[in-house]
Amino acid sequence: MKGKISLDLTEGSWTAGGGLTFTRASDGRSLRFTGAHGDLARRSMLVDATVGDEAALPVDLSTYELDMTKITVTMPSVNSPGSVEGRPFNTTLKPDGAAVFSRAFGASPVPTGSSLATLAGRVDVVPALG
Repeated sequence: MKGKISLDLTEGSWTAGGGLTFTRASDGRSLRFTGAHGDLARRSMLVDATVGDEAALPVDLSTYELDMTKITVTMPSVNSPGSVEGRPFNTTLKPDGAAVFSRAFGASPVPTGSSLATLAGRVDVVPALG
C-alpha cells in the first residue's frame, strides 16, 4: 500500500496492489476488484471492477467511519518507520458498489448502506523529505 496521509487521518489518499475475485460456482459468473484506492477526507474506497470479460470500470464501492480509539499512530524515529494501525472497522456499501454486484450476479450480497466487510490493517509511515 502506498500513499500520502495526514497522521490525524483527516486527509490524504492511498492505493493498494492486488485484487479480489468473486466467482459463483453454479455458473462461473465473476466480479473482480483491482486498483483499490481511497480518499481519507471522503472516507471512500474506490476500485476498478471487472464483470466477467467486460472492461474494468471505476466504482465508488464503499465508505467507512474511523473510530480514532481503534487507531494507533506511532511516529517515525531515526531507527524505525512510524506506523498507522487500525483495529477492525466496518465498511458500508455505496449505491455504485451495490449496482456492480447486481450487474455481475443479479443481486447485491447486502443492501446499500449495510456493512460490506470488516477491515483491519497496519502500514508503515515514512516521513516526506524535502
